[in-house]
Amino acid sequence: MTGWTAAEDVVLTGVFYEEQSHSQHAHMLHQHMGVLELLYVYSGEGRYLVGNREYAVRAGDLVICNAETLHGEAPFQEHQLETYCCALTGLHLPGLRENCLIDSARRPVVTPVRFRAAVHNLMRSIYELYPLSGEQRALCRQLAVSVLMMVQQELREQEDAGRHLVTQRTENLVRGITEYLDRHYTEPITLEQISGALHISVSQLSHAFKRETGLSPMQYVIHRRIGEAQSMLVETELPIHRIEEQLGFGSSCHLTSMFKKYVGLSPREYRKHYRRGQPEQ
Repeated sequence: MTGWTAAEDVVLTGVFYEEQSHSQHAHMLHQHMGVLELLYVYSGEGRYLVGNREYAVRAGDLVICNAETLHGEAPFQEHQLETYCCALTGLHLPGLRENCLIDSARRPVVTPVRFRAAVHNLMRSIYELYPLSGEQRALCRQLAVSVLMMVQQELREQEDAGRHLVTQRTENLVRGITEYLDRHYTEPITLEQISGALHISVSQLSHAFKRETGLSPMQYVIHRRIGEAQSMLVETELPIHRIEEQLGFGSSCHLTSMFKKYVGLSPREYRKHYRRGQPEQ
């Protein structure tokens, strides 16, 4: 486990609140150079992307976004999330990059069980006080450091109790499933093929992936295809039927119906909207 935070070095550089209602146009993935973000789910449930995979999150969860780690709202979000976020710098922990709270292989979603009420109240208080100046701004920093230390304590207690080992096994399993799907999402694929390749049962595969990401493996495949189709429609000159073939869709009708279901526009409308002034394919 990493050492305790040197509180005097930590700087609170920003506080954010966001209420994300159902939207088919997800916020782009982003990263912050030299900034650690602690994002607390105040209410609701949904999915959030950290690094190369999605996590199911719900009220009471805190998402750790290390510096230089891609993160953001999962695409095709279907739920409402109310979140508070603290941006911090000046964090130096042994064995970790600057402004990183956990190792990159560790699950970044933590539920601070013992400190649930305190974190819940503090994150909102920090946001409400932050726009003020002087002593209130200094108080915000102290409150943010308190939240950071509570999260550290939760991580430490998980390790001491061995609970992180079970969590890490699940994390490694879901990462393995995600990596397999990312390699094969353009191919005809079945649950039996995935389970055979990873040497786990179909039941274990489905339940673990759904519980951790909020998606079934097949839903994830569809999301990957649709997301890649969005990029190809904007960034390439390929005709729509070629995009459909390359991504493993069965027919243009299937692509169009699935694309419109998840994005809200047909592929042709999407290309026209995001490539104004360029010739239609």
